Amino acid sequence: MRRGGLAIILGLGLGACLGAPQPDASAFFLLSPAQAETAGGPVPVRIGVGPVTLPGYLDRPQLVTRLGDHQIALAENDRWAEPLGDNVARTLGASLASLLPGSTSVPYPWYASDAPDYSVDLAVRQFEADTAGVVVLDATWTLRRGGAHVDARAVRIEEPAVAPDRGAAVAAHSRALAALSREVATAVRRAAGR
Repeated sequence: MRRGGLAIILGLGLGACLGAPQPDASAFFLLSPAQAETAGGPVPVRIGVGPVTLPGYLDRPQLVTRLGDHQIALAENDRWAEPLGDNVARTLGASLASLLPGSTSVPYPWYASDAPDYSVDLAVRQFEADTAGVVVLDATWTLRRGGAHVDARAVRIEEPAVAPDRGAAVAAHSRALAALSREVATAVRRAAGR
């Protein structure tokens, strides 16, 4: 009986020493789509976005900061709320739907029977902030109609953060992707004769 009582007292004491659970310090982020500044004429097409490919170092939950040419850092508590490739594809699709009134975004992958009029695939080479808060989006996009090549471009977009915090860096990521979205939307308008 004494041993059992002593075990309970030791267990309670140990629990008190460990303290109360600490709150989770994690923060989760999403990209936001571009909004149309001026509404152009309607572009009644279906646009598919995908595939979106990322280098392995970006294909992870943690936000990445470039420390130099050969070094990156992974944020301990700051994470993407969904896989970055999925977030980029969804945000690019929403941006194109906003920039091209009357269009419809088709999620990737799609069935052959439900293929979009135009599709955009995106190969991302770099998409992270540096230590100064400047986000670099280095990628190649390809626009196709029915599988046939219509247009392709390599882009390098630099977007500075407006404040030295992670939320401002994610907003700069969104602005860089919005600039890419406007370029792709212009190519779709041109290809559709709109």
